[in-house]
Amino acid sequence: MRILKIKEKLTATIFLGLLAFNVFAADQPAVFKPSAGQFNAYKAYTHAEYLKKTAEQAGGTNKLLQTRTLPTEGADPVVTPALDHLYTKAVIDLTRGPVYLELPKVEGRYFSMEIHDQEHYATYYKVRPSGKFVFVNHTDTTKFPSDVTVIKDRGYYPHAFIRTQLFNASDLPKVHAIQDKIKLKGVVGTIAYNNAIAWVLATHDMYPQNAHVLDDQLGYNEETQAKMFKYIADYSLTMKNNAGMFEAIDDPAGSNDPVVRAAGILGHLGLPVAAAIYGGTFVDCDGKPLNGDKDFTITKNYKPEVSEFWSVTRYSGVTRNTIAGHNDIFNAYNTKPDANGNITITFSPNEPKDLPVGHYWLYVTAGEPYYFISRYYGPTVDADTLAKHNDYCKK
Repeated sequence: MRILKIKEKLTATIFLGLLAFNVFAADQPAVFKPSAGQFNAYKAYTHAEYLKKTAEQAGGTNKLLQTRTLPTEGADPVVTPALDHLYTKAVIDLTRGPVYLELPKVEGRYFSMEIHDQEHYATYYKVRPSGKFVFVNHTDTTKFPSDVTVIKDRGYYPHAFIRTQLFNASDLPKVHAIQDKIKLKGVVGTIAYNNAIAWVLATHDMYPQNAHVLDDQLGYNEETQAKMFKYIADYSLTMKNNAGMFEAIDDPAGSNDPVVRAAGILGHLGLPVAAAIYGGTFVDCDGKPLNGDKDFTITKNYKPEVSEFWSVTRYSGVTRNTIAGHNDIFNAYNTKPDANGNITITFSPNEPKDLPVGHYWLYVTAGEPYYFISRYYGPTVDADTLAKHNDYCKK
């Protein structure tokens, strides 16, 4: 592992991360306008904190953390968690050599693996992977048997995220059996640091496109993080889907806009658009933020253009997570279409009476903001086409 080479300039630069604000005259309000470095620091900081927390929950690095029940009611550190599947996660630790993973062959349900690096790029994803895998640092020249898939990472702490589809509560034993067949082998370690940005720079080789972008962000702290979260949350209101947010840095479908990439943190660990399209809805048809004080109804095609499955999940705008004690999701497995092949969902604090076939209700808290994510796994059309075909506000 390469040695941290920036310690000697830490004292001289620690304050620079606090100077990324525009300076205005005293009689004008300050406007927070993040720099490119702060957008990248927002990703690196959030993901580093997630890696540390996940490793603690798992009992160390190179240990599987299995979600055995749906991650509802804020029970999972993933922001805006999907409720379509159970998670199997691991913080891979390559500081003491390669790490091995073995996956079972899964049929009849969605099963995928995705790898994110420390800059929050999805460097690898595959639907229904199986067999043997090995994780290595990109400088490792070790030769492995031909039946082993080698996954290289620019850092020493890639994150493995495995999704196993869950149809309903009675399906849990079958999903648990699949999870139990997932095997990870590597030296168990821990993650400890005092400065998240310094840790990332010490343990991850920045992409040439992002060279030095974090060098002046050593002063990035919780206060800046809070401002960045608000900025990105406000920006997310303009986003239509996840196009460009998660792809590998050299994937043509990925965005070169640091704001778009930072917005991906609100859907932390999301899949690239070729694997899944996420349509976030934060405003009503008048362009006003969704709020529980006003009922909102959508109608969508029960069979959209997907090869896998779809879902609609509602989240609190306050916690960015699910709402305790209430159903949060509808999909093809717990709904039936109406005579026109559609389903209609009403978001309201009060359950509508005598709902006809194909009509459903999702609770929202009166007076509080909320949003919902429409997920389309295995899209067979591009994001813009899918969005047009599922435009909830078209006349």
